[in-house]
Amino acid sequence: MERPQRRLPLFDEQSATFFITTIHGLEEELVAEINELAADCGIQLSSEPTVASAGVYVRGPWTLCLAMNFGLRCASRILCEIYQGEVRTIEDVYASVEKMNWPAFFKLDKTFMVNATSTDPNIKAPSLNLKIKDGIVDSFKRQTRERPSVEKDAPQVRVMARLHRGLLSVSVDTTGIPLSARGYRTATHDAPLSELLAAGLVRMTGWNRLCRELRRDNPEKVYFSRVEEKSSQREKKIASEAGEEKVNRRIPGAILLSPDFIDPMCGTGTFAIEAALALLNRRPQLERKHFAYEWLEILPASAMKQIEYIRRTIRAQELSLLDVFQKISLYKQHALGRVVDPDSVKAPLLCRDKDLTAIAAAKKNAEAAGVSKLIHFEKRDIMQMHVDDPEGIVVMNPPYGVRLGEEEELKAFYKDIGDTLKKNCRGWQAWILAGSEAHAGSVGLRATRRKKVFNGGIECLWLQYVLF
Repeated sequence: MERPQRRLPLFDEQSATFFITTIHGLEEELVAEINELAADCGIQLSSEPTVASAGVYVRGPWTLCLAMNFGLRCASRILCEIYQGEVRTIEDVYASVEKMNWPAFFKLDKTFMVNATSTDPNIKAPSLNLKIKDGIVDSFKRQTRERPSVEKDAPQVRVMARLHRGLLSVSVDTTGIPLSARGYRTATHDAPLSELLAAGLVRMTGWNRLCRELRRDNPEKVYFSRVEEKSSQREKKIASEAGEEKVNRRIPGAILLSPDFIDPMCGTGTFAIEAALALLNRRPQLERKHFAYEWLEILPASAMKQIEYIRRTIRAQELSLLDVFQKISLYKQHALGRVVDPDSVKAPLLCRDKDLTAIAAAKKNAEAAGVSKLIHFEKRDIMQMHVDDPEGIVVMNPPYGVRLGEEEELKAFYKDIGDTLKKNCRGWQAWILAGSEAHAGSVGLRATRRKKVFNGGIECLWLQYVLF
Protein backbone atom coordinates (compact mmCIF):
# COMPACT_ATOMS: atom_id res chain seq x y z
CA MET A 1 0.00 0.00 0.00
CA GLU A 2 1.39 3.37 -0.99
CA ARG A 3 1.44 6.32 1.35
CA PRO A 4 -1.66 8.56 1.11
CA GLN A 5 -1.57 12.12 -0.20
CA ARG A 6 -1.30 14.62 2.66
CA ARG A 7 -2.52 18.17 2.82
CA LEU A 8 -0.60 19.07 5.98
CA PRO A 9 3.00 20.29 5.69
CA LEU A 10 5.44 17.45 6.18
CA PHE A 11 6.67 19.03 9.41
CA ASP A 12 6.17 22.09 11.60
CA GLU A 13 7.01 23.13 15.16
CA GLN A 14 4.49 20.72 16.67
CA SER A 15 4.56 17.59 14.53
CA ALA A 16 6.09 15.78 11.59
CA THR A 17 5.55 12.92 9.16
CA PHE A 18 7.77 9.93 9.86
CA PHE A 19 8.64 6.83 7.87
CA ILE A 20 9.76 3.97 10.09
CA THR A 21 11.74 1.33 8.22
CA THR A 22 11.58 -2.38 8.96
CA ILE A 23 11.98 -5.78 7.30
CA HIS A 24 9.58 -6.89 4.58
CA GLY A 25 6.83 -8.87 6.31
CA LEU A 26 6.95 -7.09 9.68
CA GLU A 27 4.96 -3.98 8.72
CA GLU A 28 1.74 -4.99 10.51
CA GLU A 29 3.64 -5.84 13.68
CA LEU A 30 5.34 -2.45 13.52
CA VAL A 31 1.96 -0.69 13.22
CA ALA A 32 0.73 -2.46 16.35
CA GLU A 33 3.95 -1.65 18.19
CA ILE A 34 3.78 2.05 17.30
CA ASN A 35 0.22 2.26 18.60
CA GLU A 36 1.18 0.47 21.83
CA LEU A 37 4.23 2.67 22.40
CA ALA A 38 2.27 5.88 21.79
CA ALA A 39 -0.40 4.75 24.26
CA ASP A 40 2.19 3.79 26.88
CA CYS A 41 3.85 7.22 26.56
CA GLY A 42 0.60 9.17 26.46
CA ILE A 43 1.38 10.48 22.95
CA GLN A 44 -1.50 11.37 20.66
CA LEU A 45 -0.90 10.40 17.04
CA SER A 46 -1.97 12.90 14.37
CA SER A 47 -2.79 10.06 11.96
CA GLU A 48 -3.17 6.31 12.04
CA PRO A 49 0.01 4.44 11.07
CA THR A 50 -0.10 3.44 7.39
CA VAL A 51 1.60 0.35 6.00
CA ALA A 52 4.03 0.79 3.10
CA SER A 53 6.66 -1.49 1.60
CA ALA A 54 9.20 -2.37 4.32
CA GLY A 55 7.99 0.42 6.54
CA VAL A 56 5.20 2.43 8.12
CA TYR A 57 4.16 6.07 7.76
CA VAL A 58 2.83 7.95 10.76
CA ARG A 59 2.34 11.58 11.72
CA GLY A 60 2.70 12.72 15.29
CA PRO A 61 4.40 15.14 17.66
CA TRP A 62 8.17 15.36 17.80
CA THR A 63 8.10 13.47 21.10
CA LEU A 64 6.88 10.48 19.10
CA CYS A 65 10.16 10.57 17.17
CA LEU A 66 12.07 10.34 20.44
CA ALA A 67 9.87 7.57 21.85
CA MET A 68 10.14 5.49 18.67
CA ASN A 69 13.93 5.74 18.67
CA PHE A 70 14.08 4.69 22.31
CA GLY A 71 11.39 2.03 22.28
CA LEU A 72 10.60 0.27 19.01
CA ARG A 73 11.76 -3.33 18.68
CA CYS A 74 10.55 -3.97 15.10
CA ALA A 75 12.08 -0.85 13.50
CA SER A 76 15.44 -0.10 11.91
CA ARG A 77 15.37 3.68 11.37
CA ILE A 78 13.05 6.60 12.08
CA LEU A 79 13.10 8.91 9.07
CA CYS A 80 11.60 12.41 9.07
CA GLU A 81 10.17 13.48 5.73
CA ILE A 82 11.27 16.96 4.70
CA TYR A 83 10.33 17.16 1.01
CA GLN A 84 7.91 15.61 -1.42
CA GLY A 85 7.31 16.70 -4.99
CA GLU A 86 6.82 15.53 -8.55
CA VAL A 87 9.84 15.33 -10.85
CA ARG A 88 10.16 14.24 -14.46
CA THR A 89 13.84 14.58 -15.21
CA ILE A 90 17.15 14.40 -13.38
CA GLU A 91 17.36 18.19 -13.76
CA ASP A 92 14.04 18.48 -11.89
CA VAL A 93 15.56 16.45 -9.07
CA TYR A 94 18.55 18.77 -8.79
CA ALA A 95 16.43 21.93 -8.94
CA SER A 96 14.00 20.66 -6.30
CA VAL A 97 16.77 19.74 -3.87
CA GLU A 98 18.98 22.78 -4.48
CA LYS A 99 16.21 25.26 -3.69
CA MET A 100 15.62 23.71 -0.25
CA ASN A 101 17.01 25.53 2.78
CA TRP A 102 19.51 22.83 3.76
CA PRO A 103 21.32 24.89 6.44
CA ALA A 104 18.01 24.76 8.31
CA PHE A 105 18.31 20.96 8.47
CA PHE A 106 21.95 20.52 9.50
CA LYS A 107 24.95 22.73 10.11
CA LEU A 108 27.87 23.19 7.77
CA ASP A 109 30.30 21.40 10.09
CA LYS A 110 28.32 18.15 9.99
CA THR A 111 29.27 15.39 7.54
CA PHE A 112 26.53 13.85 5.41
CA MET A 113 25.75 11.17 2.88
CA VAL A 114 22.85 10.44 0.53
CA ASN A 115 21.16 7.08 0.16
CA ALA A 116 18.70 7.10 -2.75
CA THR A 117 16.51 4.45 -4.37
CA SER A 118 14.58 4.70 -7.62
CA THR A 119 11.98 2.67 -9.49
CA ASP A 120 12.05 5.13 -12.43
CA PRO A 121 13.55 3.42 -15.51
CA ASN A 122 14.89 6.77 -16.76
CA ILE A 123 16.50 7.90 -13.50
CA LYS A 124 18.68 5.23 -11.96
CA ALA A 125 19.60 5.24 -8.29
CA PRO A 126 23.30 6.20 -8.77
CA SER A 127 22.34 9.26 -10.84
CA LEU A 128 19.64 10.18 -8.35
CA ASN A 129 22.10 9.85 -5.49
CA LEU A 130 24.66 12.08 -7.21
CA LYS A 131 22.19 14.82 -8.18
CA ILE A 132 20.72 15.02 -4.70
CA LYS A 133 24.22 15.26 -3.22
CA ASP A 134 25.10 18.02 -5.70
CA GLY A 135 21.88 19.86 -4.90
CA ILE A 136 22.60 19.80 -1.16
CA VAL A 137 26.20 20.99 -1.63
CA ASP A 138 25.18 23.78 -4.00
CA SER A 139 22.40 24.87 -1.68
CA PHE A 140 24.94 25.32 1.11
CA LYS A 141 27.35 27.13 -1.24
CA ARG A 142 24.61 29.50 -2.37
CA GLN A 143 23.63 30.37 1.19
CA THR A 144 26.90 30.12 3.12
CA ARG A 145 29.57 30.25 0.38
CA GLU A 146 30.99 27.04 1.82
CA ARG A 147 30.30 23.36 1.22
CA PRO A 148 29.68 20.57 3.75
CA SER A 149 31.78 17.41 3.73
CA VAL A 150 30.53 14.12 2.34
CA GLU A 151 31.30 11.05 4.48
CA LYS A 152 30.33 7.64 3.09
CA ASP A 153 31.29 5.39 6.01
CA ALA A 154 30.13 7.09 9.20
CA PRO A 155 28.23 10.30 8.38
CA GLN A 156 26.59 12.37 11.08
CA VAL A 157 23.62 13.11 8.80
CA ARG A 158 21.96 10.63 6.47
CA VAL A 159 19.71 11.96 3.74
CA MET A 160 17.38 9.27 2.43
CA ALA A 161 15.54 9.69 -0.87
CA ARG A 162 13.09 7.63 -2.90
CA LEU A 163 11.80 8.19 -6.42
CA HIS A 164 8.68 6.21 -7.27
CA ARG A 165 6.18 6.92 -10.05
CA GLY A 166 7.50 10.44 -10.51
CA LEU A 167 7.21 11.33 -6.83
CA LEU A 168 10.44 12.30 -5.07
CA SER A 169 10.48 11.91 -1.29
CA VAL A 170 13.42 13.18 0.76
CA SER A 171 13.93 12.41 4.45
CA VAL A 172 16.58 12.82 7.11
CA ASP A 173 17.48 9.95 9.41
CA THR A 174 16.92 10.65 13.11
CA THR A 175 18.39 7.32 14.27
CA GLY A 176 22.02 6.86 13.17
CA ILE A 177 23.21 3.38 14.05
CA PRO A 178 20.23 1.15 13.18
CA LEU A 179 17.87 0.27 16.02
CA SER A 180 18.36 -3.39 15.12
CA ALA A 181 21.90 -3.18 16.55
CA ARG A 182 20.97 -3.86 20.16
CA GLY A 183 24.53 -4.17 21.40
CA TYR A 184 24.14 -7.45 23.28
CA ARG A 185 25.47 -9.78 20.57
CA THR A 186 28.99 -10.12 21.87
CA ALA A 187 29.31 -13.74 20.71
CA THR A 188 28.39 -15.08 17.29
CA HIS A 189 27.68 -18.45 15.74
CA ASP A 190 26.57 -19.72 12.33
CA ALA A 191 24.04 -17.47 10.51
CA PRO A 192 22.76 -15.46 13.49
CA LEU A 193 19.20 -14.16 13.23
CA SER A 194 18.71 -10.39 13.10
CA GLU A 195 17.53 -8.96 16.42
CA LEU A 196 14.88 -6.94 14.60
CA LEU A 197 13.57 -9.97 12.73
CA ALA A 198 13.58 -12.10 15.86
CA ALA A 199 11.60 -9.45 17.76
CA GLY A 200 9.01 -9.23 14.98
CA LEU A 201 8.63 -12.99 14.67
CA VAL A 202 8.23 -13.34 18.44
CA ARG A 203 5.47 -10.71 18.32
CA MET A 204 3.63 -12.77 15.70
CA THR A 205 3.36 -15.69 18.13
CA GLY A 206 1.25 -13.64 20.55
CA TRP A 207 4.07 -13.54 23.11
CA ASN A 208 4.09 -9.74 23.42
CA ARG A 209 0.31 -9.74 23.93
CA LEU A 210 0.86 -12.11 26.84
CA CYS A 211 3.68 -9.91 28.18
CA ARG A 212 1.39 -6.86 28.19
CA GLU A 213 -1.24 -8.79 30.11
CA LEU A 214 1.35 -9.89 32.68
CA ARG A 215 2.03 -6.24 33.49
CA ARG A 216 -1.51 -5.90 34.87
CA ASP A 217 -2.26 -6.33 38.58
CA ASN A 218 -4.66 -9.21 37.92
CA PRO A 219 -3.74 -10.78 34.60
CA GLU A 220 -6.45 -12.75 32.83
CA LYS A 221 -6.27 -15.54 30.28
CA VAL A 222 -4.79 -14.50 26.95
CA TYR A 223 -5.97 -16.26 23.82
CA PHE A 224 -4.43 -16.14 20.38
CA SER A 225 -6.46 -16.82 17.23
CA ARG A 226 -5.48 -19.91 15.27
CA VAL A 227 -5.71 -17.94 12.01
CA GLU A 228 -5.65 -14.26 11.18
CA GLU A 229 -9.08 -12.66 11.03
CA LYS A 230 -8.68 -11.51 7.42
CA SER A 231 -7.62 -14.95 6.24
CA SER A 232 -10.21 -17.05 8.12
CA GLN A 233 -12.60 -17.34 5.14
CA ARG A 234 -9.73 -18.32 2.84
CA GLU A 235 -8.59 -20.93 5.36
CA LYS A 236 -12.14 -22.35 5.54
CA LYS A 237 -12.30 -22.58 1.76
CA ILE A 238 -8.93 -24.35 1.57
CA ALA A 239 -9.97 -26.74 4.33
CA SER A 240 -13.28 -27.48 2.60
CA GLU A 241 -11.59 -28.19 -0.72
CA ALA A 242 -9.11 -30.49 1.00
CA GLY A 243 -11.80 -32.28 2.98
CA GLU A 244 -10.30 -31.10 6.27
CA GLU A 245 -13.44 -29.87 8.06
CA LYS A 246 -13.10 -32.54 10.73
CA VAL A 247 -9.44 -31.72 11.27
CA ASN A 248 -10.25 -28.03 11.67
CA ARG A 249 -12.85 -28.84 14.31
CA ARG A 250 -10.18 -30.67 16.27
CA ILE A 251 -7.77 -27.72 16.16
CA PRO A 252 -8.88 -25.05 18.67
CA GLY A 253 -9.91 -21.76 17.10
CA ALA A 254 -8.25 -19.83 19.93
CA ILE A 255 -5.03 -20.85 21.65
CA LEU A 256 -4.47 -20.24 25.33
CA LEU A 257 -1.10 -18.56 25.76
CA SER A 258 1.27 -19.64 28.50
CA PRO A 259 4.54 -18.00 29.63
CA ASP A 260 6.60 -21.00 28.57
CA PHE A 261 8.91 -20.49 25.59
CA ILE A 262 11.37 -22.89 23.97
CA ASP A 263 13.90 -22.48 21.17
CA PRO A 264 15.31 -25.97 20.53
CA MET A 265 17.83 -24.73 17.94
CA CYS A 266 18.85 -21.54 19.68
CA GLY A 267 22.11 -20.61 17.94
CA THR A 268 23.14 -17.28 19.50
CA GLY A 269 19.91 -17.13 21.53
CA THR A 270 18.29 -14.19 19.73
CA PHE A 271 14.71 -15.50 19.87
CA ALA A 272 14.87 -16.13 23.62
CA ILE A 273 16.71 -12.88 24.38
CA GLU A 274 14.13 -10.78 22.51
CA ALA A 275 11.32 -12.69 24.26
CA ALA A 276 12.98 -12.05 27.63
CA LEU A 277 13.35 -8.33 26.91
CA ALA A 278 9.64 -8.23 26.08
CA LEU A 279 8.84 -9.94 29.39
CA LEU A 280 10.77 -7.27 31.25
CA ASN A 281 9.26 -4.58 28.98
CA ARG A 282 12.82 -3.38 28.56
CA ARG A 283 13.12 -1.21 25.45
CA PRO A 284 16.15 -1.97 23.27
CA GLN A 285 17.65 1.52 22.86
CA LEU A 286 16.46 3.30 26.00
CA GLU A 287 19.95 3.66 27.49
CA ARG A 288 21.70 4.46 24.21
CA LYS A 289 23.81 7.62 24.42
CA HIS A 290 23.60 9.12 20.93
CA PHE A 291 21.12 9.33 18.06
CA ALA A 292 21.34 11.10 14.71
CA TYR A 293 18.69 13.64 15.70
CA GLU A 294 21.39 15.33 17.81
CA TRP A 295 23.11 16.48 14.59
CA LEU A 296 19.92 17.85 13.03
CA GLU A 297 18.52 21.35 13.36
CA ILE A 298 14.99 20.24 12.57
CA LEU A 299 13.85 19.04 16.00
CA PRO A 300 12.42 22.00 17.96
CA ALA A 301 13.97 22.91 21.31
CA SER A 302 10.68 22.09 23.05
CA ALA A 303 11.00 18.45 21.93
CA MET A 304 14.68 18.19 22.89
CA LYS A 305 13.75 19.29 26.40
CA GLN A 306 11.44 16.25 26.63
CA ILE A 307 14.17 13.65 26.05
CA GLU A 308 14.70 12.69 29.67
CA TYR A 309 10.96 12.83 30.40
CA ILE A 310 10.28 10.34 27.60
CA ARG A 311 13.09 8.10 28.85
CA ARG A 312 11.71 8.18 32.40
CA THR A 313 8.18 7.45 31.19
CA ILE A 314 9.34 4.37 29.29
CA ARG A 315 11.72 3.23 32.03
CA ALA A 316 8.98 3.44 34.68
CA GLN A 317 7.04 0.70 32.87
CA GLU A 318 9.82 -1.87 33.02
CA LEU A 319 9.49 -4.91 35.26
CA SER A 320 12.21 -6.23 37.51
CA LEU A 321 13.25 -9.88 37.43
CA LEU A 322 11.37 -10.42 40.69
CA ASP A 323 8.27 -8.78 39.17
CA VAL A 324 8.41 -11.13 36.19
CA PHE A 325 8.60 -14.29 38.28
CA GLN A 326 5.78 -13.08 40.52
CA LYS A 327 3.60 -12.16 37.54
CA ILE A 328 4.20 -15.54 35.90
CA SER A 329 3.27 -17.32 39.13
CA LEU A 330 0.11 -15.22 39.43
CA TYR A 331 -0.89 -15.87 35.81
CA LYS A 332 -0.33 -19.61 36.02
CA GLN A 333 -2.36 -19.85 39.23
CA HIS A 334 -5.30 -17.60 38.42
CA ALA A 335 -5.48 -17.73 34.63
CA LEU A 336 -4.24 -21.26 33.92
CA GLY A 337 -5.42 -22.88 37.14
CA ARG A 338 -2.06 -24.47 37.96
CA VAL A 339 -0.68 -24.97 41.45
CA VAL A 340 2.56 -22.99 41.52
CA ASP A 341 4.98 -22.31 44.35
CA PRO A 342 5.96 -18.64 43.87
CA ASP A 343 9.41 -19.35 45.31
CA SER A 344 10.19 -22.12 42.83
CA VAL A 345 9.04 -20.68 39.52
CA LYS A 346 11.49 -21.84 36.86
CA ALA A 347 13.01 -19.69 34.15
CA PRO A 348 10.23 -19.21 31.58
CA LEU A 349 12.50 -19.42 28.55
CA LEU A 350 14.51 -22.42 27.45
CA CYS A 351 17.41 -22.38 24.97
CA ARG A 352 18.59 -25.69 23.61
CA ASP A 353 21.09 -26.61 20.95
CA LYS A 354 23.11 -29.70 20.12
CA ASP A 355 26.22 -27.53 19.72
CA LEU A 356 27.98 -26.51 22.93
CA THR A 357 29.61 -23.52 21.21
CA ALA A 358 26.16 -22.23 20.31
CA ILE A 359 24.99 -22.64 23.91
CA ALA A 360 28.07 -20.77 25.13
CA ALA A 361 27.41 -17.94 22.66
CA ALA A 362 23.74 -17.73 23.66
CA LYS A 363 24.67 -17.56 27.36
CA LYS A 364 27.19 -14.81 26.75
CA ASN A 365 24.69 -12.76 24.74
CA ALA A 366 21.95 -13.23 27.32
CA GLU A 367 24.31 -12.02 30.03
CA ALA A 368 25.19 -8.97 27.94
CA ALA A 369 21.48 -8.25 27.51
CA GLY A 370 20.85 -8.65 31.25
CA VAL A 371 18.30 -11.45 30.81
CA SER A 372 20.29 -14.62 31.58
CA LYS A 373 18.27 -15.31 34.76
CA LEU A 374 15.12 -15.66 32.68
CA ILE A 375 16.63 -18.28 30.37
CA HIS A 376 17.68 -21.86 31.06
CA PHE A 377 20.34 -23.25 28.72
CA GLU A 378 21.02 -26.90 27.96
CA LYS A 379 22.73 -29.01 25.32
CA ARG A 380 20.20 -31.23 23.58
CA ASP A 381 19.39 -32.33 20.06
CA ILE A 382 15.99 -31.23 18.77
CA MET A 383 15.03 -34.84 18.07
CA GLN A 384 15.20 -35.44 21.84
CA MET A 385 12.84 -32.58 22.51
CA HIS A 386 10.16 -32.83 25.19
CA VAL A 387 7.99 -30.33 27.10
CA ASP A 388 6.97 -30.33 30.76
CA ASP A 389 4.03 -27.93 30.60
CA PRO A 390 0.63 -28.42 28.92
CA GLU A 391 0.84 -25.21 26.87
CA GLY A 392 3.58 -23.02 25.50
CA ILE A 393 5.37 -21.67 22.45
CA VAL A 394 8.13 -23.35 20.44
CA VAL A 395 10.09 -21.27 17.94
CA MET A 396 12.94 -22.32 15.70
CA ASN A 397 15.09 -21.25 12.79
CA PRO A 398 16.33 -24.47 11.13
CA PRO A 399 19.09 -24.38 8.50
CA TYR A 400 18.05 -23.49 4.94
CA GLY A 401 20.76 -25.30 3.02
CA VAL A 402 22.08 -23.19 0.17
CA ARG A 403 24.76 -25.62 -0.99
CA LEU A 404 24.25 -28.19 -3.74
CA GLY A 405 23.24 -31.62 -2.47
CA GLU A 406 21.78 -30.47 0.85
CA GLU A 407 18.16 -30.19 -0.24
CA GLU A 408 17.14 -33.84 0.18
CA GLU A 409 18.87 -34.07 3.53
CA LEU A 410 17.04 -30.96 4.68
CA LYS A 411 13.66 -32.28 3.57
CA ALA A 412 14.24 -35.36 5.71
CA PHE A 413 15.39 -33.16 8.59
CA TYR A 414 12.24 -31.00 8.41
CA LYS A 415 10.09 -34.13 8.36
CA ASP A 416 11.84 -35.37 11.51
CA ILE A 417 11.16 -31.98 13.14
CA GLY A 418 7.45 -32.30 12.31
CA ASP A 419 7.29 -35.84 13.68
CA THR A 420 9.05 -34.79 16.89
CA LEU A 421 6.76 -31.82 17.46
CA LYS A 422 3.60 -33.85 16.85
CA LYS A 423 4.72 -36.63 19.16
CA ASN A 424 6.25 -34.66 22.05
CA CYS A 425 4.66 -31.17 22.09
CA ARG A 426 0.91 -31.71 22.15
CA GLY A 427 -1.01 -28.69 23.38
CA TRP A 428 1.70 -26.26 22.27
CA GLN A 429 1.98 -24.02 19.24
CA ALA A 430 5.15 -24.29 17.18
CA TRP A 431 6.59 -21.67 14.83
CA ILE A 432 9.18 -22.57 12.20
CA LEU A 433 11.12 -20.16 9.98
CA ALA A 434 11.33 -22.20 6.78
CA GLY A 435 13.67 -21.22 3.96
CA SER A 436 11.38 -22.41 1.16
CA GLU A 437 7.99 -23.90 0.29
CA ALA A 438 9.71 -27.25 -0.13
CA HIS A 439 11.01 -27.14 3.44
CA ALA A 440 7.59 -26.09 4.73
CA GLY A 441 5.93 -28.94 2.88
CA SER A 442 8.39 -31.44 4.32
CA VAL A 443 7.32 -30.74 7.92
CA GLY A 444 4.28 -32.94 7.38
CA LEU A 445 1.96 -30.78 9.48
CA ARG A 446 -0.65 -28.34 8.28
CA ALA A 447 0.36 -24.74 9.00
CA THR A 448 -2.43 -22.72 10.58
CA ARG A 449 -0.69 -19.39 9.89
CA ARG A 450 1.95 -18.47 7.36
CA LYS A 451 3.70 -15.18 6.77
CA LYS A 452 6.35 -14.25 4.20
CA VAL A 453 9.34 -12.46 5.71
CA PHE A 454 12.88 -11.78 4.59
CA ASN A 455 15.89 -13.07 6.50
CA GLY A 456 18.72 -11.16 4.89
CA GLY A 457 18.15 -11.66 1.19
CA ILE A 458 16.27 -14.94 1.61
CA GLU A 459 12.47 -15.01 1.34
CA CYS A 460 11.26 -17.22 4.17
CA LEU A 461 7.99 -18.46 5.63
CA TRP A 462 7.10 -18.01 9.29
CA LEU A 463 4.78 -20.94 9.92
CA GLN A 464 2.53 -21.68 12.88
CA TYR A 465 1.54 -25.21 13.78
CA VAL A 466 -1.08 -25.88 16.44
CA LEU A 467 -0.15 -29.25 17.94
CA PHE A 468 -3.10 -31.29 19.09
